[in-house]
Amino acid sequence: MTRIFRLERSSRTALISFVAALAVRKIWFVKESDVNWSVRKPFAFGWLFTLLLWQPLSAQQLPQYSLYMLDPVQLNPAAAGLENTLVATGAYRAQWTGLPGNPVGQRISAHLPLNIINSGIGFAGEIDELGARRYSRFGVAYNYQLTRGKNKFSLGVNARMNQLRLFGDRLRTPDGTYDPPQNVLVHNDDLLPNGELTSSQFSLGAGLYYKGEQLEVGISALHLNAPVVELESLDWTLARQYNLFVRYTMDIFGSWQFIPSALVRNDGVQTQAELSAVFQRDENIFLGTSVRGYNESTLDAVVLLAGLKVSPKITLAYAYDLSLSGLRDVQSGTHEVVIGYRLGTPIGAGSPPPIIYNPRTKE
Repeated sequence: MTRIFRLERSSRTALISFVAALAVRKIWFVKESDVNWSVRKPFAFGWLFTLLLWQPLSAQQLPQYSLYMLDPVQLNPAAAGLENTLVATGAYRAQWTGLPGNPVGQRISAHLPLNIINSGIGFAGEIDELGARRYSRFGVAYNYQLTRGKNKFSLGVNARMNQLRLFGDRLRTPDGTYDPPQNVLVHNDDLLPNGELTSSQFSLGAGLYYKGEQLEVGISALHLNAPVVELESLDWTLARQYNLFVRYTMDIFGSWQFIPSALVRNDGVQTQAELSAVFQRDENIFLGTSVRGYNESTLDAVVLLAGLKVSPKITLAYAYDLSLSGLRDVQSGTHEVVIGYRLGTPIGAGSPPPIIYNPRTKE
């Protein structure tokens, strides 16, 4: 069922507030003056801004996923193909369930090596809906890889098409006339669209990645060209985002491994960090937890996560976010499901990295 969003004050002020709240993602807290978007007319923030977030907006714009460690290619093009086989990942996330217009996102990615030219390629796509705003991005990634023994170094770039849609038929104003059965939709304000507004822009990204036997480190920058998506009454700037990803795998006892990881994001104004600790057995099942935030002003959620390899090639994972922000009393938590496919056998022409056999398994 289509959600209806009512604008109770001046529709001009409310529209700017509404679009601002829907155009950005709350991951960390910043002052209103730090919000990274601009409008063509100097209207004040209205009540909907306060109602939806009840705290300062975030300048960070990319959607948040708790199981980030299962799909690093989404944030870093240099990660494509480093696993020496075809890998595909799909995710679904429903954030702040129970809150009208809550964020809902889906994303997919696939990548594989091109050993004949020491490279990797990948594809990534994402759709994120928040109220009357839909943000979509699709693109490709390429990297060049250098292998030294058991270590891989990669330099990658990506190009993506970013599309922003605003659905005016989901808005309501106090002075408007609405009769859905008769197809009557009149906002009585020239600024508010009755139908759908759509605009698109390309963005570029780049990254570096190191993958060793135990340690992985990646740094990347997305939206390097800082494109501006222009609608009739709003200029939405895709801010540059810088990411640091670190993961370490260690054997602890028996068939168990301990895998801590961290993701740090920065948009040039504010920083947010996510720290995770995962225990994995036989590469078949894992349990863990994460904390999003590193001090009182950035603390956002505690995440419980688990995963299971349901077949030799397919893994299923689930995460539940326990909110620690001011929204914790008006929503019912966040659910995220990830399904991963891993071919498992080397593919592509050329010479793949050498396979090290365990002498105990030889006849």
